[in-house]
Amino acid sequence: MSNIYDSAFRTILNDCRRFIIPVINEVFGEHYMGDETIEFYPNEHFVDQQDQRNQERITDTNFIIQGTYQKKYHWECQSTPDNRMLIRLFEYDAQIALDQGEVINEMLVVSFPNSAVLYLRSHKKTPGNTGIALTLPGGL
Repeated sequence: MSNIYDSAFRTILNDCRRFIIPVINEVFGEHYMGDETIEFYPNEHFVDQQDQRNQERITDTNFIIQGTYQKKYHWECQSTPDNRMLIRLFEYDAQIALDQGEVINEMLVVSFPNSAVLYLRSHKKTPGNTGIALTLPGGL
């Protein structure tokens, strides 16, 4: 369920696009110049689950920056400590990848977005750095 912080975060990003680039440069170590195109994608994703009805997932923001090349980003804004944030982040990222994926020669090709969480408050449980490690069987 979306809260007031999520709505405010989406509004700020959509209305103040010129401020996104410097933050992306800082957070992800990019070198965008500021004249790149930012294209926002829908925040609502429907997860198809076996033996269950579809579940709706709502990300805080999901966009592509088109410069010399195209790169996907996913940002979450978190106001309270949440020990499930990494799990939700992975679920959102996987859904974003699937939504924009395609099957080529009987192979599913997906691209995960560059993701980050903006924590609005600092608590002793607020992580300084987090990550998700993916491993695939058979050395794919």
